[in-house]
Amino acid sequence: MPSVHDASASPRHWGVLAGLTALVLAVHMWVTYELSAQMKALAPPATAIKRMEATYVSEIKLSAPPVAPATAAPIAPPAPQPARKVKKVRKPAKPASAPQEPASAPEPAALAEAAASDVTVAEAPAEPVAPPSSPEVAASAIKEPPVAAAAIPASAARSGPAFVWPKATRVTFKMEGSYRGPIYGQAAVEWIRQDNRYQVHLEASVGPSFAPMGSWRLTSEGEILPEGLSPRRYEHVDRLLFKTNAPRSLTFERDEVLLPNGQRVPRPPGMQDPASQFIQLAYRFIMNPELLKVGNTIEVPLALLRKAETIAYDVVGEETLRTPLGEVPTYHVKPRRTVGEKGDITVEIWFAPGLQYLPVRILARMSENIFMDMQMDRAPQQAPGVGSEPSAP
Repeated sequence: MPSVHDASASPRHWGVLAGLTALVLAVHMWVTYELSAQMKALAPPATAIKRMEATYVSEIKLSAPPVAPATAAPIAPPAPQPARKVKKVRKPAKPASAPQEPASAPEPAALAEAAASDVTVAEAPAEPVAPPSSPEVAASAIKEPPVAAAAIPASAARSGPAFVWPKATRVTFKMEGSYRGPIYGQAAVEWIRQDNRYQVHLEASVGPSFAPMGSWRLTSEGEILPEGLSPRRYEHVDRLLFKTNAPRSLTFERDEVLLPNGQRVPRPPGMQDPASQFIQLAYRFIMNPELLKVGNTIEVPLALLRKAETIAYDVVGEETLRTPLGEVPTYHVKPRRTVGEKGDITVEIWFAPGLQYLPVRILARMSENIFMDMQMDRAPQQAPGVGSEPSAP
């Protein structure tokens, strides 16, 4: 039979057990709350830009640089055309007694009017003209039409495939840098197009990709015009450990840009944002490769989160970079001001003509001791646009 001592200990036993159970439940509730808060912080914040999706079907190989479409190249002389009937300008008959007027050259206005109405000033010769005696004479007799200013130099015309905006392109990078010590990570620049709308995404993260310690996402959205990209909205989102900050955005209006603090700044022609500038520069180099001559300066009006300014990029040299594709010739483009003001980021870019002028190295710097050096770690991926042929696998 149980002792008196055992019977009296039972209530205390149950009290201790109940206390332990309550403590365990409280700990579980606290852990659940903390995990929920952390998962909420890790979730992407609500943004005004809905991301376009893309499927990549090929890798870009080293090849001849793309050139502007054929319409921008010099126009070849047309083939000889059969002679047309020449219409005569009939003048009113003169009396036989009227004095003969000396022959005079037609007025320029009369020439223009005659050309516009397909009527010649002089009568056609009565006798047919004999054909030229040699091809050289025939060629010299054919007048070339006026040639519009070409967007590319004659030496580079038709030296590569005609440029067509791709549906999607992605360049991935390995990243090394410094922020209170060495940092390592990964980054990517992605271009996506739907009809005449585009998005450019620049993403970088520190630490392993499955558990980054911090990340940055820059997104540009807008339209494609003949002169290149025309941003409509830009967003910047960053995260450090378990804290994701709210998106900061720029809104591009017709004549102004709205900054995150509510300030409005003028919008000059060709203004870009921190993400779109990479693709816009590549497009300008395709349209005019002469811009990449060493010693040239390219100016880019740029809207930043705190202000707007014009960045002067100098073409400082030609460099061959070692990449997973082998040695790739590039042009090093460097901002004249390499260290920005507090919070600003300056970027040096290495463009590769043989890889569609894509950036294959980007050095982003916030200060002398804070920087990220991103170098291409594999062949760029692409979904070619209509009219272009996929790269060979």
